Amino acid sequence: MISSHTVTDHALTSDDRVIRSRYGTWSMRYSKRTAITTAALVGLLAVVLVASLLLGEYRVSPAALIDTLLGDPPNRLTDFFVLTRRLPRALVAITVGAALAVSGSLFQSTTCNPLAGPDMLGVSHGASVGAVVVILVLGGSLTQAAVGAAIGAVVAAALILLISARSGLQGVQLILSGIAIAAMATAIVDYILTQVFVASATTAQAWLIGSLQGRGWDHLWPMLIALVIAAPILMVTSAASRLSALGESVSVTLGVRTVGLRWVLIGVATLLVAVAVAVAGPIAFVALVSPHIAYALARTRSLVVSALTGATILAVSDLIAQYSLPGPIPVGAVTVVIGGVFFLWLLLAGGRRRG
Repeated sequence: MISSHTVTDHALTSDDRVIRSRYGTWSMRYSKRTAITTAALVGLLAVVLVASLLLGEYRVSPAALIDTLLGDPPNRLTDFFVLTRRLPRALVAITVGAALAVSGSLFQSTTCNPLAGPDMLGVSHGASVGAVVVILVLGGSLTQAAVGAAIGAVVAAALILLISARSGLQGVQLILSGIAIAAMATAIVDYILTQVFVASATTAQAWLIGSLQGRGWDHLWPMLIALVIAAPILMVTSAASRLSALGESVSVTLGVRTVGLRWVLIGVATLLVAVAVAVAGPIAFVALVSPHIAYALARTRSLVVSALTGATILAVSDLIAQYSLPGPIPVGAVTVVIGGVFFLWLLLAGGRRRG
């Protein structure tokens, strides 16, 4: 039997609850607000997923959608649009958004910088270099560019870690190293784009914006594998991560190996970014804004809430990219606008607090 109790003596807040077995053999603490936020985001994400399957030039009725998902499509067109075109694209958007959000949260917690992320640290820029080299220098396809992007992200992260390793991977050194790598990667991409034909540069530029166009089941599996690899590692290190948030001196006193923990978390974040960029391109700002929105909703640093927030943001952005204008646009163009609005909101909110 399982029971739930309000924590009064040892909880961080009065909102905390504890689930424990009848005989006290195990227990788990959770926040009521976090649980409500998680349930609300799951419900919103389900609504967005259903909308992704119903909307489009070929409209699908709710009854036809249910029949198709149950394995009895009314016709071949419905089966094609729902199961071959729309469902895998929506699931790719959800998994890519979740991966980017978790990576952003890990980078921000590791560097103790609320503006840190794969864009700021140069990991996404390294992926862009790898993809552009494959497309424009080696003459590879967009599928082969995904491999180049993954390699570029890993190389960029490795360079950042090597540069800042002597300092124990401190946040300031990581940020400065990332800015330097990002600047050099941007210069390389710009140079390559100026040396090729306009048509080839246009193809590469479209990839550099980030898009989910044409994404199918074969793009979903790498994302699922990356998330399955990351999940148990993050679960095992969750306790140490919470202690490290108390400050390095306190966490070291409590027995946390902070440098080793940073290596592990940055490695997981790099894996998620590398696969996400390889699948969908360097989609901007999702990794940056999702942890902040998640914290505003749940009032706690939860990777699950961040993942659900990122998944929802990218899924909604993809709907906007497909249907808000006369023609579809890359989803990266929508997330850039969301990021700009987010920064303006931060500036205005900061101004009101100072006022």
